[in-house]
Amino acid sequence: MKVRLLAAAAAAALLLGVAACGDDAGSTDDPNAAGELNVWLQVEAQNLWPKTVEAANAKLKEKYPSVKVNVAYQTWPEHLAKFDAAAQAGSAPDVIELGSTEMGLYMAAGAFSDLTSHRAEFDNNTTWVKALEDSATYQGKLYGVPYYGGDRAVIYRKDLLAEVGVTTPPTTWAALMDLVNKLNAKHAKDPTFSSFFLPGQHQYAAMPFVYDAGGQAAKLGADGKWDATFSSPEGIAGLKNWKSLMDAGYKGDRTINDLTAFSTMVAGKAAMFYDSAGQMKKVFGADGDPKLKEQIGTFRLPSPTKADGFTPAFMGGSDVAVTARSKHQDWARAWIAAFLSNSSQQAFVDGGFLANTKGIVPTDPQLKGYADSLADTWTLPPAKNWAQVEKNKIVLNMLVDIATGKATVEAATEAGDKAIEALLNAG
Repeated sequence: MKVRLLAAAAAAALLLGVAACGDDAGSTDDPNAAGELNVWLQVEAQNLWPKTVEAANAKLKEKYPSVKVNVAYQTWPEHLAKFDAAAQAGSAPDVIELGSTEMGLYMAAGAFSDLTSHRAEFDNNTTWVKALEDSATYQGKLYGVPYYGGDRAVIYRKDLLAEVGVTTPPTTWAALMDLVNKLNAKHAKDPTFSSFFLPGQHQYAAMPFVYDAGGQAAKLGADGKWDATFSSPEGIAGLKNWKSLMDAGYKGDRTINDLTAFSTMVAGKAAMFYDSAGQMKKVFGADGDPKLKEQIGTFRLPSPTKADGFTPAFMGGSDVAVTARSKHQDWARAWIAAFLSNSSQQAFVDGGFLANTKGIVPTDPQLKGYADSLADTWTLPPAKNWAQVEKNKIVLNMLVDIATGKATVEAATEAGDKAIEALLNAG
């Protein structure tokens, strides 16, 4: 679900055509029609909820008995290159799953059918998680259906917090900072202990503070150009709040990413870190220490700007779209509606992810922080060139410059915004 390197604008444009406006040219709602519907999903569906795929196929067959569904499972590293090649060869699938951060380029290129007028066909369409819905929306039109997601929360070791008399996770910024100070005092003789593991190269831990302060990564101007907004007053304030938590709670290399947070916690050198449920499970998984499972909890990250509020969490995930040149628009929408039905969403939750609606949440108490964080989420802007921003590590380098003191927040964000805008508005 992470952003992939997209060198695909031309290939994506090849998907433009007969159904670019959501028309059903070449499709039919005739229940006696015969043919094949080609669906591309990622391997999570094959490994974690295959019965849901089978149920969707069976549901479609009830309505269209002579239609055969061919489901091909893709892997994240190769799926976009395969999609582009299929588009060039004229053999793109009718239905495709894309990561939420991959949608921008293809929506901008007109690769997917406009589903706006068909929204009511899909379950939970009024209660979709906002960040997932935003990732499938371009210039006010819906081009995909939210599939499943994953947000972020604070992961903590109960035993380490208990050592300083804290048995209930903090729900305010003041309480969080007080906890950090207590942990710092407890481990004052250990220069390698982090009360809150928060390195610089981790944008999904830094950017929530930007959104919390009322900012965002970038916005589309009235002139059709993208304006990067990290250097706005809100962006600067948010990043200063982020750095204040880093300064208070983190002892370690500020140039690294978050991938060693779990192992640092396993070693007893970190009491808290902010990350996905997948990273949380690594603490007691095969690469961690299974004995720690009962010691790990999660909570929503409190807001430094709202006395009784919380920071909005980044929501990544997947969307499912109908390709614009599919000759089977009706079949494709019907299959997606069956696959992403309300009854199917529980399977995605049982598989360790979050549903596309806030109405279905995990009941596992260890995932409470993630369920609570669904209340307020955001995603990256649907700019066609955002992937190039990721490839060039503009945001990550900006954050590292701030974290290490190489540049002030003001100087780093000004330079970062200029570089981001140059890429977002290119070509």
